[in-house]
Amino acid sequence: MLDPGTGLILFVVGGVGLVATATAFKVAENVGPQIEPKDLLPMPPPYPPVPRLLYNKELMESLRKR
Repeated sequence: MLDPGTGLILFVVGGVGLVATATAFKVAENVGPQIEPKDLLPMPPPYPPVPRLLYNKELMESLRKR
């Protein structure tokens, strides 16, 4: 999804959260109308703070087919 150099810069400057958000944004651009705005919100505790769309099994299956 991201170039390794871009990912490294984002990690150094903004940390893991920024890389996760940027990756989620790229995935969201590819998925398009299949997701809703609430899918981009981070998961509540005790889950890691990654976007909710990563826990949507049907959506992830459709991404793997592309």
